[in-house]
Parts: sequence; structure tokens; C-alpha cells
Amino acid sequence: MKKSLYLLFTVFCCSRLFGQDCSIRLTGHVHSTISHENLPNATVQLSGTAKTLITNSNGDFAFDSLCAGTYSIIITHSSYDTIVKSVVVQRRLHVDFDLMPARNTLSKVTVTGVKGVQNTGLKRELSGRKLDETRGLSLAEALSKMNGVSVLQTGSTISKPIIHGLHSNRILTINNGVRQEGQQWGNEHSPEIDPFIANRLTIIKGVDELRYGSDAIGGVILVEPRALRNSPGYNAELNALYFANNRQYVTSFIFEQQLKKLSSFTYRLQGSFKKGANVNTPAYRLNNTGIEEKNFSLTAGWRKEHFNSEIYYSFFNTEIGIFAGSHIGNLSDLSNAIAASRPDPTFTGQNTYKIERPYQDVTHHLLKWKTGFDIDNNKFTVLVAGQHNQRKEYDVVRNSSTKTPQIDLSIFTFSEEINWEHPRKSNFSGVVGLTALQQDNSYSGRYLIPNYRSYSFGGYAIEKWEKGNLDVQAGVRYDNKDINTNRLQAASQTFTAYHFNFSTLASSVNAGFKILPEWKINSNVSLSTRAPQVNELLTNGIHHGAGTYEVGDIYLKPERSFNVSVNSSYTSTNKIFSADLTLYRNDIANFIYQQPKPDEPVLTIRGAFPKIVYEAADALLHGLDISTVFVPYQRFSLTSKYSMLRARNRRIDDWLIGMPADRIGNELTYNLKDLGQFSNTYFSIEVQNVFKQTRVPGDKNGAQDYKLPPEGYMLMNADVSTTIKLKKLPLAFSISGRNLLNKSYREYLNSFRYFTDEMGRNISIRLKIALEHFY
Repeated sequence: MKKSLYLLFTVFCCSRLFGQDCSIRLTGHVHSTISHENLPNATVQLSGTAKTLITNSNGDFAFDSLCAGTYSIIITHSSYDTIVKSVVVQRRLHVDFDLMPARNTLSKVTVTGVKGVQNTGLKRELSGRKLDETRGLSLAEALSKMNGVSVLQTGSTISKPIIHGLHSNRILTINNGVRQEGQQWGNEHSPEIDPFIANRLTIIKGVDELRYGSDAIGGVILVEPRALRNSPGYNAELNALYFANNRQYVTSFIFEQQLKKLSSFTYRLQGSFKKGANVNTPAYRLNNTGIEEKNFSLTAGWRKEHFNSEIYYSFFNTEIGIFAGSHIGNLSDLSNAIAASRPDPTFTGQNTYKIERPYQDVTHHLLKWKTGFDIDNNKFTVLVAGQHNQRKEYDVVRNSSTKTPQIDLSIFTFSEEINWEHPRKSNFSGVVGLTALQQDNSYSGRYLIPNYRSYSFGGYAIEKWEKGNLDVQAGVRYDNKDINTNRLQAASQTFTAYHFNFSTLASSVNAGFKILPEWKINSNVSLSTRAPQVNELLTNGIHHGAGTYEVGDIYLKPERSFNVSVNSSYTSTNKIFSADLTLYRNDIANFIYQQPKPDEPVLTIRGAFPKIVYEAADALLHGLDISTVFVPYQRFSLTSKYSMLRARNRRIDDWLIGMPADRIGNELTYNLKDLGQFSNTYFSIEVQNVFKQTRVPGDKNGAQDYKLPPEGYMLMNADVSTTIKLKKLPLAFSISGRNLLNKSYREYLNSFRYFTDEMGRNISIRLKIALEHFY
């Protein structure tokens, strides 16, 4: 394997000696599909390169000195939907672009160095090259590339994002415009979303998050697919990936078409498949940690001058093995497993794709219909969606003939939304919306949470004013949630029926001011309220994937968050240096968290499990994120990131448990000149330092955890990528390495740190083929 990679790398480097014409001129014109007016000040970017232009007063742009090849052109405008289009450049070429008025956001797209008022509120985006580097990883792992985002893990195959110390239901995930609803409340319940559908991942905090809920205390994650084709023809993309650590292979495809004779209609087919064997740490391989995932989606759209409609369906299914060493038979063995430096040999050593009990089988269906229309410059959007999430958890059983799951959780969700965006007048623009949501959750098998029905309704209003270098945005939202649980009996236990009703209010104000063309400062004050979830109120049982026994509290009250943040961004006029600094403080009353009870492990008929109890306390979370980019030479860049969080539990006057440690990252990138059949070539090496989490609660109020936080660690990663032109077909090829030094370590935010080390060295190969044909 090493010799093959070395030979492949040598051929790749030597092949760059071939020459190519790099004097091609690409011109274009950008205008509005609705009004047909020219669009000045649109940002036109060649993805994967440093080339970015702003359209002139006539909506025109021109790129010079391009090499022959295929380029992805990204066009953004403050008042229009972003479009991404692949263009094959062989000789001088002119392309026209049609943009549709934006219907999904009032904020502007943040593009460093672009004139004009930038986005109000915190907005971070992962797209282009950086998104391509994460292909094959989970959604949470991809998001962790952004500063201030870390990962809450359950083993090496289950993860969910943490933003400024907050996770799970405090972060709303919007999947192609629909609020993702499933059994996402558990630490090992990762979002049921195929990352391959995303053309862009965005995190927003501030006024814009009010569109999605009053409970977005930690922010909103937007999973945004690429826009459907807007010119007759078709395009396709095929990805193939291989990860050496667990012999994981991943494939994905996308096919899009707009018909020539029916140009109003366009559609997209997308799918992916992933299969991985048991994970290998630097010292041992973990039994039963394989994964298999199957995904598919279909999008169809119809667009006229003042009307558009879209139907979207997605299917997600994953089968995940749970490390058997986390399910222990008795209290003595549980204590020994936590104290041991490595798992018992019984649970290590198997190199197989086979998934056995315990494991999870999760399926998620999403169907969405969205329609937008314009009346006298008033824009209306209607969205209706249905979701079905089913989670089956298979535990170890004595009778091998048993095929049924020990827990079968099923939740149906229906949601409705209508929005009205009024015309811009006197520097004001705004949107008003109404939302409703109905849920029916049922279970069979072992009790964990009760059957329940939930009904929610809400409304919001957002208004934005901008003039010159100043922009101000404000909004308010109200939601009401009604929950009814069913009385039932399970074995000798009787669970009482409960009724909960919560009213929540949220408001936010952003203000941004451009001090200099290169320097902008932005501030935000937000009030958010989050009602307790059913699991926090009524959980009482074994949480299968986490390997814990969890207990809820029916007396929990809604969380109330008061958040203040300040952001400053600067880019030098010569683009040699840029910096971004965010300071934040979040006071949360009735903060709900999971408190380990080391002195109270639970022995059940299924074995012994660590006990976790939901508790509440007033909490203070404050910290900073800082990132810099330094370009000392034209093709070199050094990116540095630092993230710090301090979290206090005011009830016990001590540190808050389960918070991310400080971390620093440095990445050095060298972009090679396009030459011969090769383009978009770069090398990068990254060093990540994660400090030991020393700010954990002490034992003055009794033991707080089953094990002390692990030591800090340093990881080295690297990427090599290029696009090779094979005749007229572009082939993007990359090799990546994670944990190149094969460091043994444990992550404090991984619940399996009690039992095992993290994944060792992982070398991956990615291939991407894209083609496009115009009618």
C-alpha cells in the first residue's frame, strides 16, 4: 500500500511538467430572472482558486489568464439566491447567469473583502474546497472544521456538533429548508442527514435564527443543497472514497437535468452508500464498531417568472455497531472496565464488516413541498413537510433466535410554514412568518421515554434597516408547545400520563458598522427560551447507544438564555492578512445538563450501567473564537484558529461538566500554479492541539464523574489535491491523512472515553468526476 501511494504521488508530481495554454478569457453577464435588470455588485468566484470579481454597473465580469479546464462558478448577491454552475473552458467563452430573488434569508452573504454591508450577526460557512475535504465524514465532523465548533461523540462512528458549548436540541438543524425532527435528543442520536446533499454548510446566530425557532439557544445549522439547474442541459457528479483505518468505502452520485423543450422543469437525483469495518486505534481494533449507510434524495422544481414550486424527498438509513465493551455484565466488571487503560481482549481484535448486537438501525424519511410567488414585489412562501423517523436498538440477548429490537422508537412530524417578505422601502426590508408543527411519538419494547403527542405553533417578525456603513436588524418570535404523554404499564411499572404546556419567547437585535472598508464590527444581543424535551422530563431506562442508565426530572423548567456577542473582522487591502474575532457571553437560567452519578451505578437484568441524571442549574458560558489568515507569498497561506470556553455552574459555584477544552489549530497551505493537465493543486499540513480539560467540577459536592478528564493531545493532518484533465473529463483526486503520527489519545467529549482510545491513523483517497452538457 505504501509503495503504491508513493508511486502514485511520484507520477502525479512528474506529470506536471506538461504544458498548457493558460491565456483563456472567460466573460459573463449577471441579471435578474424576474425583472431582467442587470445586477451590479454581484460576487463571482471561481471555486478552488483565489479568483474573485465584482460585477460592474452593467452586471458584467471578465476573468483573464485562465487555463483550460472545468471551473465551478459561485455567484452571490445580497438580494438573490446563490447559484453554482460548472463551466468547461477550452477557449474564449461568454456565459450568462440568471439569479432568482432570495426567498430564504434577509441577510447578505458574507464574502471577505467585498464592498457594501456584510451579513448582520454571526455567520460561518463551509463550502468549496474545505467542504470537499470533509466528504465521507459525518455532518458533525464536517462542521467541526469551523472555528468554535467541536464534536460530541459516542465512539468513533456517532457524533453531533457542539457550538460554544451547546448541543442537541439547543442547536436547530435545517435540512433543505425544513427543521430536522427525529430522536435527536440523545448524545448518540446524530442528525439523520446525508452530508453529500450539501453544497454549503452554514452556521448562523443572531436575528436570522428567529425564522426557525425560539429555542435556538446554540444557533442554527443550515444544510443547503446546490440550486437546481437554470439552463437546459444536464450535469452529473460521481464521488468515490476509501478510508484505510476501518476499510471504509463511500460512493455518491448526483444527476441534474433541465429539459430543453420544457425549460420550466428541472430535477435532481442524488444518492450515497457507505460501509465501514471495525475501527482501529493505535494499539487495538474495536469489535463491533462497523457502519453501513444508504441514502437517496429526489428534487423536482417548476419555475416561472413570478412563481416557483419544488418537491423534495430524502431517505436516510444507517446501521451502526455499538462497541460491545461499553455494555458490561455486573458492577464489578463495570468498575474494572472504566479503570483499565485498555478494553478487555474479549472486545478487541476482529477485523470485519459484520455488525452484531448491540447495534442501532435508524431510518428517516423527509417529504417537502415548497411554493413561492410574487405579487407586486411582495414575496410569499408556503412550505409543508412530513417526516418519519424510526430508531431500532438491538441489545445483546440470551436467545440467538430473537430478531426483534429491544427498543423501537417511531416519530411522525408534520410541519407547516408561511412567510411574507414585504418590498424594500426607505432602507427597510422585512419578513413575517407563521409556523405550526405536530408530532406523534410511540415506542415498543423496553421503556425509555413514553408515547406522546406534541402540538406547536409560532410566529415571528424580522426587520432590517441599512444605510451607508451601518445596518441594524431586529426580530421577535413567540412559540407555544403542548405535550401529552400516555399512561401505560410496562412489566410491574406504571407510568402516569402527563400534560405539559410551554410558552417561549425570543428576541434579538444585531448592529453592524463598517469602520473602514477593510474593518467591520458587529454586535448582537439575543434572548432565547427553550422548553424541556420529553427525554429530559421523563426518561427512565437504559440508553442503549450511550451505554448509560438515564433518569429525567418532571419538574424541569424552560431554559432562558441571554446572549451577548461582539464580532470584529478585518482584511488588509492587499489581502495579505485577515483576522476574525468573536467574544460571547451566554447567561442561561435553568440550564439542563446530564450529571453522572459515580456513586450510584445501576444494575439491571441487562447488566451494569453508569447512571446519568438530568439536572438544572443557572449557568454562565463565555469565551472567544479567533482566526487569522496570513499570506506571506502569493501561493502560501497560514491559517490559525483558537477557541476558548469557560462555563460555570452557579448552583454549586463550580465548573460546568461536559464542556469543550481549549483548542488551537494551525494549517499551512501551498497552492501550485496550474500547469499541464493539472489545476487547482495544493498541499496542506495541519496541526491541532487540544488541551486537557482541567475546568471540571470538584468533589466538594460528591463525586462528579466516573473518570478524570484525559490528557490533552496533538494531532497532525495533511491533504494533497489536484484536478487532472483526462481528455475533456476533469478528475479531482486527493489524498488525506488524519492523525498521521498515530497518536493514542482520548477525547473528553466522547462518552466512550471511559472504555477506549480514539481512532488511530486514517489515510483516505478521494476521487470526484464531474461532467456537464448544454442543450
